[in-house]
Amino acid sequence: PFGNSNQKSNPAGTMATTLYSDEVRSVDAATEKFASEKGLVLLRPHRACCKAFYFTIPSGCYALVSRHGADEEYVDPTTGAKSIVWPPGLHFPHPPWVRVSNLVTQSAIVFDTPVKACKTKDNVTVNINVALAFRIMGDASAGEDPDLVRRFVHELKPRGLEQQLRDAQDEAVRALARSLMHTEIYGIRSGENLRHIQQSVVGASFDAVGAAASRDAMGAIREEEKVEEEGNGDGNHNHADGDSSMATEASGILGAVPIPPPANRDPPGHRDETLVGTSDERDREAANRARSAGVDVTDYMKQRLNRQFKPQGVEILSIMIESCRLPSDIESQMEEKTKVISKNAQQRMFHQNNMQNTRMEEEVVTLLQTFEEEKMREETSGIEKINEEKVKLNDAIAEARKSEAAIREEAHAKIERLRAENRLEVQRIVSRKEENIAKTRAEAEKEAAQLRAATELEVERKLAEASLTAERNRADASRVTSAAEGVIAPYLARKNVHLTSMKQIDVYKELAANQNVILCDTEDGDANLVAVAESILADAASSGRFGRSAVMAQ
Repeated sequence: PFGNSNQKSNPAGTMATTLYSDEVRSVDAATEKFASEKGLVLLRPHRACCKAFYFTIPSGCYALVSRHGADEEYVDPTTGAKSIVWPPGLHFPHPPWVRVSNLVTQSAIVFDTPVKACKTKDNVTVNINVALAFRIMGDASAGEDPDLVRRFVHELKPRGLEQQLRDAQDEAVRALARSLMHTEIYGIRSGENLRHIQQSVVGASFDAVGAAASRDAMGAIREEEKVEEEGNGDGNHNHADGDSSMATEASGILGAVPIPPPANRDPPGHRDETLVGTSDERDREAANRARSAGVDVTDYMKQRLNRQFKPQGVEILSIMIESCRLPSDIESQMEEKTKVISKNAQQRMFHQNNMQNTRMEEEVVTLLQTFEEEKMREETSGIEKINEEKVKLNDAIAEARKSEAAIREEAHAKIERLRAENRLEVQRIVSRKEENIAKTRAEAEKEAAQLRAATELEVERKLAEASLTAERNRADASRVTSAAEGVIAPYLARKNVHLTSMKQIDVYKELAANQNVILCDTEDGDANLVAVAESILADAASSGRFGRSAVMAQ
């Protein structure tokens, strides 16, 4: 029930032959419909009953929303910016009378525009198939005006776009065909590398000629366009009337370009004349000129169409001349001519192959002789080099032996020097050892003498203290005896006094007879110690023996 009954959908993978709009049951089916129908540009979706208070917009489409049939602008909730194109996604809530009115595809569309019954410069009818790729503008993220989508939907429309594209393409292609001979028409097909063709077919010297021809042809088309713009002040160009004049000017300009005479050209424009031949030089150069004009005209057509359609919201992405078809009888004549050229080229190749085989055999014999002579020269040269290398080897061996002897002598001297240094170091170590031993022995003997002197002094002091203590004890015993006897007669007292005096006299005699006793007139311990030490040193000096006591006294 939905869709334009007058349009036919194109299967996927083919080019669009017509541009049209259609209706769809709901927005959800828009993406699939755009993908399956190549010429479909505009869709008018219906609103489903289940989506009374919301609607969705699919990605890859420009969406226009209407309220009671009037276009409704979208207001960005964050920035407050307004746009006639609504973004993809869910939009809620909206009343039932707010709906998606139009969906325009954002994808590029390849449109096939064949131009039939074109007349060439020599009045031969040719059919030229041209394809162009375009897209609808209005992407705000790319800096484009979204209002261009509304202008396309309400003003240009798919049918109007198709008609204008066909008219513009028809005018440009017919003007191009009118400027070329039928033998040059195949050269305008797109996909050729112009510079490579110019260098490989006619050499580098033709570059300037082809470029000049292209510039002149484009100049003629631009002049014709200026004349038409001046004659049509309302901006709507009627190109049908200028077709013949433009073709005449372009033909005259291209025909006026001088064709360089055939010549033997070397690289970088070198070509294999065996395969290409030399009898059709002018045809090849004319074909090359046609290629140059075809490439430049497609670029110019793209620029010209963009100037015309961009204000209406359509951008032309590329233009390609797909194919050219001449009448079957003319194609047969050209095919026969090509076969003759190929047959002549084959004969020349066979002849050159035989000549090359002969030359190759002669060159092989010459090379074998040359290689044999070079082999003998190399062998002689090799023997000489071997002798030279042997002499160098002997010199190197002698030098190595001399170096070895010098190294051995130097090593022996180093070893002897190290041994002498080791012996000297051992002697120093032994001397330090004996010195340390002697020093240690002297310190030990000194310490031993000090210990002996201290011991003897202590022994003598202890003996003297013991003798004194014994005498005191005897005196105490006598006093105890006297006290024990009681109150003996005065005789006993006097006797005891006498005996005590005698004992004291004995003690004094013993002390006087003792040579080791030293009498001091002071109770100072340090003075008494000094006196004892001087007596010990005096005795040691008189006897000539310094014992431990003498060392302790010192």
